[in-house]
Amino acid sequence: MFLRFFHSFVLAGRAGHPSRLIASSLGVLALCGGLAFWAGTKQSRGLSSETYAEQRLPQINTHLDEVRKGFIFLAGDSHVELFNETYRLCGREIVNGGISGAKSDLYRDLASRLEFHSRPEAIVLTIGTNNLTRKRNPLAPASQNAYERDVSQIVATFRKVAPRVIVTAVPPVSSFKDGFEIPAVAAYSEMLRDLCAREGCEFVDPYDSARERDRSTAQPGTMRDGVHMASYRAVQARLGALLCPVGILEPAPVKAAEALQ
Repeated sequence: MFLRFFHSFVLAGRAGHPSRLIASSLGVLALCGGLAFWAGTKQSRGLSSETYAEQRLPQINTHLDEVRKGFIFLAGDSHVELFNETYRLCGREIVNGGISGAKSDLYRDLASRLEFHSRPEAIVLTIGTNNLTRKRNPLAPASQNAYERDVSQIVATFRKVAPRVIVTAVPPVSSFKDGFEIPAVAAYSEMLRDLCAREGCEFVDPYDSARERDRSTAQPGTMRDGVHMASYRAVQARLGALLCPVGILEPAPVKAAEALQ
């Protein structure tokens, strides 16, 4: 479309039609402006996480409406949204339910609005990074308790839908990211491990190879911007190895969501 429009612009100039040249020039500028607007990210458009979640939810539910049973649903924050849906996990289709910027309370509220028309074989949850900024005082008991309650509610919601609910450790953060309470990464991950032991979810850490010994700090070269991984394909491969060591995800006995087909 752009090439055809540009071709008309050139022909108008050659034909010596100033009015057409001016109109074509304005059209090109408008088209370029539209492309720039369309290419804007959540951050550059200044959207709040809540507003962005409202925009993402219909997209996610559309994909849930179209997918066949036995898929894997990925839930969580920007770490999840950056997963590549074209890369199948354990031989299964993926529906990406990641919401960039989501904290645990936002995803807790969103989880009940997800429309599962067919049964996923597993749901994988990654949430917590956005809870760990210093301004949120994540190591305070009240913050930890709120996070644990949120994740517990998310897990309970998902266990009604899928036979397997997997919760990943909180991904590491680079040491130069001063805005994060980095020791909280390990503390929250251990909280998730204990929660799954109590509440029937599975705890895994597909980010383990990117961690320093403190289990919170990212190793040099493993991050793109200090918060997000340099390679999510590598994380997906590691997650697949943890979920399905033989390469495929065996169907689990149906203990939940019996009404879903």
